[in-house]
Amino acid sequence: MNKKHRGFIGWRGLGLAIAVALATFAFAAPGALADEPIVGLWDAVWRDANTNSLVLRAWDVWHSDRTETQNDTGPVIAGFVCQGAWKPLGDRTYFLTHPSFDYTGADGHWDLTSSVVIYEKIMVSRDGNSFSGTGEFRTYSTPDPFDPAGTLLSTEPITITATRVIPDPSQLP
Repeated sequence: MNKKHRGFIGWRGLGLAIAVALATFAFAAPGALADEPIVGLWDAVWRDANTNSLVLRAWDVWHSDRTETQNDTGPVIAGFVCQGAWKPLGDRTYFLTHPSFDYTGADGHWDLTSSVVIYEKIMVSRDGNSFSGTGEFRTYSTPDPFDPAGTLLSTEPITITATRVIPDPSQLP
C-alpha cells in the first residue's frame, strides 16, 4: 500500500468517526430532553389571576424537542390549536413562549390588527404528576406578536395548574 493511499484511508476513517459522533449527538440530544419532567400530556386549567375565573382548559403536550402543542376549549373558529416553545430554567421550572394569531368575525378571518403571546413560568411537582405556575397574555397591535413595531395593547395575568394524563391499561376493553 502506498503512502498516498494510506493517507486517504486515514482521512476517510477520520471523516467516518466524525460523522458517527455527530449522528450520535444529534440522536442522543432529543433523548436527553425526554428525561425532563415536563415532557408529556397534561390536563391544564388557566384562571384569571385577578378574579380566579376560568379562562380555559386545555390538553397541553410538552415535547422532548422543546416544543409544545395545545388544544384548548376555545371556539374552533378562534383557533383552538396552538404551538409554543419552552426552555428549562432549572429545578423543575420551565418557561414557555406561546404565540397566537387572533381571528375575527363570524367566519374567523385572520385579524390583521392584533396578535397574542402567552408567557408561562411553571414548576413541575416532585412526584412529576402535576405542575403549577403563572403566566400572562400579551396582546399586540400587529398580526405578528414578535414585530418590534407592534404596540402592547393589553395584558392579562393568569394562573395555571395541570395534572399529568397517565395511560391506564385497565381501561382497555
